[in-house]
Amino acid sequence: MAVWLPDQRVLMAGDDFYQAFPNLAPIRGTRLRSPENWMASLEKMIDLDAEHLVPGHMRPIAGAKHVRAALTAYRDGIRTVYEQTIEGIRQGLRPDELVQRIKLPPHLAASPYLQEYYGGVAWTVRGIYADYVGWFDGNATNMFPLPEKERAARIIDMSGGAREVLARAGKALSGGDFQWAAELADYLLAVDDKNAEAKQIKASALTELGERQVNATARNYYLTTAQYLLRDMPADSAR
Repeated sequence: MAVWLPDQRVLMAGDDFYQAFPNLAPIRGTRLRSPENWMASLEKMIDLDAEHLVPGHMRPIAGAKHVRAALTAYRDGIRTVYEQTIEGIRQGLRPDELVQRIKLPPHLAASPYLQEYYGGVAWTVRGIYADYVGWFDGNATNMFPLPEKERAARIIDMSGGAREVLARAGKALSGGDFQWAAELADYLLAVDDKNAEAKQIKASALTELGERQVNATARNYYLTTAQYLLRDMPADSAR
């Protein structure tokens, strides 16, 4: 909630503005934070022509020109992601397609106020899609999908069995293909959630992904999940 101190021309922006792309669609399990309302709030703050901006986090910004530029970039960052997502939905694109297509334009991607340290463009796209369209992505195959365990069992069988999938996951891990290693481990764990080797591979893959992640929320989730996977394993096997 923003607070305006007119005598000092100081705007205390609270969590309406901070030096990172806004967390419009938190992965911790809350509803989408309305992009329209957020943009409207920023419009009001821009119109105040504040001399000083004090966000709830990060350093204050001094000088009316700098304050206006920062707030404008923030509003425009939200607006372009929102408008691109809505247009993509109208075109019939699914969430996985949208997140590959929708990016901040270069001048906004370079803004120090829109780096994806907290919220993220892809998460925002998925949040807007879910809030506006719902869970169904338009692919008829996904109306009544196979249970995860059954799908995993079929994929493992088609791939030559659990040992082969485990070997491929290990190869992906050693080759730096960490996302694929984690996904292959997930197939194995869907069938056998006590598979220690699959847990180890997934934990290692998530740790590597976390170490390379600039988004603090994503990094914490990767590393915490990795630790959780290893919590009951013997110390020598959890290295």
